[in-house]
Amino acid sequence: MRSFRIFFSILLITSSFGKVESRELVYAFREAGKPEKEKMILVGETVLYDKVKPIEEEGKNKYLDIGVDTRADLVTIKINFDPGLRVGQTLYLIEKDFDHKNYKNGNIVAQIEIKSIFQTSFIGKRARGVGNLGLVKDKNLMVAVPLVSERIEPAIVERKKGDYHFSRNEIAESIRAYKHTISLDPSSPMGHFRLGLLYKKTGEAYISAGAEFSMAWKNRKRFGNPQEELEFYTEYVDYLNHKYETEGFKNQSILLKSMEIIREAFKLTGSDPELLINSALTYYYLYRERSTSDKTPTQASANRKKSDAYFEISEKLTKDANKLTPSDYRIYLLTCKLYLDRIGELTGQSGLGESEEIGILKNKFADSLEKYKTFKPASVPGDPYVLKSIN
Repeated sequence: MRSFRIFFSILLITSSFGKVESRELVYAFREAGKPEKEKMILVGETVLYDKVKPIEEEGKNKYLDIGVDTRADLVTIKINFDPGLRVGQTLYLIEKDFDHKNYKNGNIVAQIEIKSIFQTSFIGKRARGVGNLGLVKDKNLMVAVPLVSERIEPAIVERKKGDYHFSRNEIAESIRAYKHTISLDPSSPMGHFRLGLLYKKTGEAYISAGAEFSMAWKNRKRFGNPQEELEFYTEYVDYLNHKYETEGFKNQSILLKSMEIIREAFKLTGSDPELLINSALTYYYLYRERSTSDKTPTQASANRKKSDAYFEISEKLTKDANKLTPSDYRIYLLTCKLYLDRIGELTGQSGLGESEEIGILKNKFADSLEKYKTFKPASVPGDPYVLKSIN
C-alpha cells in the first residue's frame, strides 16, 4: 500500500510538470526587434510533430516529384488551460522561457489551425493542428491564443439571448444582444449573421444587413456548425437576389458575388430546397443579363454560350428543388419566367416562324403555369410578369 502511495505521488508530480495551473498571459511579438506586441493566453505546449499524410491535403504526392517534402506539419498539443478552443481556430506557437512568472514575453514563430480536440483518460486534453513550421518544428514551444478567445463563451451566451428575443419578436432587445455578441467576439460569423438576418427579416436598416452579411462571409471559416453555415449562405444569396432586384436588375457584380457564395454552399450540400430555389433565381438573373445584353459580333457567340449555360443550370436547379418540395409555388413561378424569357429570346432570333424548341418551351410554360395557379396561396398576389403574358 505504501509503495502505491509513493507511486501515485510521483505520478501527480510528473503529470503537473510544466502545467499552467491557471490563466497565464504572454506578450507576444510577431517580429523580433519591433515594439508591437499582442496580449495572449497560454493554452499549452507542443509535444509531438509529424507530417500530414498525402491523402489529407490537396495535390497529394506532389512533393515526391521535386524531391522535397512540402507537406504541412501536424502538431499535437498538450492543453493546460482551455479558454474555449474550437476546431478551425488559429493557435500561435511562441518561443519563450517556461518560467511564466518572471518572463512574460515571447516571439511568435509559427501558427497552426486546430483540426481536432480530444480528451484522453491518462494524459489529459490534447489538440492537433496543421501548419507550416519550417525550422521550429523540433522545438518545445508554448501555444497561445489572442486574449479575445477568452470571450468566446460569453459571446455564444449573448447570441443565444438574441435568438430568444428574436423568436419573441422583441426586436430592440435582440439587436442589443447581437451587438453585444459582436463586441465580445468581433471575428465570429454568427453574431454578424444573426444581426444581418434580423435586419433582413424586419426590413429595418436593410443596407446594414448587407454589411453584417459581408462581415460574416469574411469570417466564414470560423463557422463551427455546418447547418448554421448553410443557413447563412442560403440567406445571403436570398439577400443578394433581392438587392439585385431593388437596384433595377443592373448590377451584375451582385450576381457574381452570389455565384461565389453558391459554390461554397454546394460544398456542404446540394439537396437543400431553399438553397436550390435561391440559387436557381440567381442563375435566372444571370441568364437574363446575358440574353438581353448588347452584343457586338465578336461577343455574340460567347454571350450565347453563357446564356445557354445559365438557362440550363437554372432549369436543373428548379427540377432538383421540385423533387424535394413539389408543392412550392415559387418553383413554378420561376420556371414560368424562365420559359417565357427563353421563348421570347428564341422567337426574336429565328425570324422564320415557330421552331420545335419553342413549341416544347410553350408546353413547359403551360405546365408550370397550371401548377403555379394550383399551389399559389390565395393570400399571395399573382405575379404581374406572368399574368401579363396570359393576357
